[in-house]
Amino acid sequence: MKKGKLITFYGINNIGKTTQCLRLVKRLKDAGFDAVYTKYPKYDLAPSGPFLNKVLRGSAKNKQKISEEELQMWFAINRYQYQPEIEKMLAEGKIVVAEDYTGTGLAWGWLKGAKLEWLEEVNKFLIKEDLAVLLEGKRFLHAKEMSHIHESDDALVEKCKKIHATLGRKYSWKVLNVEPSKEKTEEIIWKMIEKFLK
Repeated sequence: MKKGKLITFYGINNIGKTTQCLRLVKRLKDAGFDAVYTKYPKYDLAPSGPFLNKVLRGSAKNKQKISEEELQMWFAINRYQYQPEIEKMLAEGKIVVAEDYTGTGLAWGWLKGAKLEWLEEVNKFLIKEDLAVLLEGKRFLHAKEMSHIHESDDALVEKCKKIHATLGRKYSWKVLNVEPSKEKTEEIIWKMIEKFLK
């Protein structure tokens, strides 16, 4: 059986990642591929998921009460906990479309004070994606979650946008600009994915 592919999508909060990942999975299925969507962190995966949800959404006045290094360790643990499932899907030949994988942790962790080299070391045994896509452009603010410590801070998100761009160049992510029209963005992504799969 042909090994599957891991395609990851990165970008700042509210840039349309979920919408485009779901549209891509549907498009892949319609084209005859066995495709699945997944999103990190996996909040239902104990112990890391519930803990991360509490830190990101349960802190008083949206303040983070643990160090960035500890937070990023929990994110990495969450990815490692889910890795056997990713390995299984890839072994079955599935195309896994993942939203917010290791690159997200590198971007936010580095922005908030953790050393990039340390973040790379913590995540180095995770499966490497076959294709990483960075979505850039204007945020869709109607989807902003005010109880989320990152999403509610517009200035912080804008700084993270620059970090994502820097990492995109460093790791050779495919950069795509989000169009005002979801359909137009979907077509741009699909052309790139078709080319990649050929």
